[in-house]
Amino acid sequence: MSKTWGMTKGCIVCCGLVAVGMLLQLTIGPVRWDAMASPVNIVVLIVLLFSILTMHLLRGKVHLFRWMSTLHAGIPAMVACAMLTVLMGVTRQVPTGHQPTEPFGITSMLTFWPFVLSYTWLVVLLGMVCMTRLLHPSWRNIPFLLNHLGLFIALVAGTLGNADMQDLRMVVQEGKTEWRAVDSKHHVHQLPIAIELHDFSMELHESSAAPRSFSSDVTVYTKSGTTVRDTILVNKPLSFRGWKIYQYSYDEAKGVESDISVFELVRDPWLPFVYLGIFMMLAGALSIFVGKKW
Repeated sequence: MSKTWGMTKGCIVCCGLVAVGMLLQLTIGPVRWDAMASPVNIVVLIVLLFSILTMHLLRGKVHLFRWMSTLHAGIPAMVACAMLTVLMGVTRQVPTGHQPTEPFGITSMLTFWPFVLSYTWLVVLLGMVCMTRLLHPSWRNIPFLLNHLGLFIALVAGTLGNADMQDLRMVVQEGKTEWRAVDSKHHVHQLPIAIELHDFSMELHESSAAPRSFSSDVTVYTKSGTTVRDTILVNKPLSFRGWKIYQYSYDEAKGVESDISVFELVRDPWLPFVYLGIFMMLAGALSIFVGKKW
């Protein structure tokens, strides 16, 4: 009976989170990730880790905290997140920063309160489980920790880092240097790097005269005086000081005679931590396979 109640309690919690999420969605609107930009996300991370540690230390006295480290809490949470993820996959999602196309917010799942609360609950449960294993280390726990801690790191970094990611467009004319770029809402950003365009070139298909490839010969500057000169090709970005600089477009009206190059600049300071989490999960899967083989 206790096992049944334990799983039932997990389902009740997940349904409650979805209900609270819908109430928030309909009253205050979608989640505003821009409010989580640094240093707010750093504070949230510290609070999250401290809360998980506190709940772990109190789990001997508080039944709820002890239950949160069990499969009875984890399985319903995983099922709820999986169902919402499937729903996201079968509905046409609007681009980041755009309003949903229906009244409930399902077409903008990453800002949909039930989705965010459900994944937050799953992250807390993952943290509780990882904390238990970390404070009682053994060689047998390594595959488990790699998988679960890797998933925890990837989810937390991907979520909290979302507000710090920048995806900008910069238009540069040959012979000129540009320090400014615009985002998807046409807000102008003064950047710590600048791009000087020396030459834009394009290769055409002989049969159709359509563009086959195009590239830009550039020099990238920093305010401290560091420079690097390189050629940016389509699908071959330049990495510089945490930025990925992609060849994005050109003056299509002038075509091969274009003296303008459009670059896409992407910066995601939390991405290395997402990759770390993914590599940990891959290592965990490999360690399970090797352990079974030997």
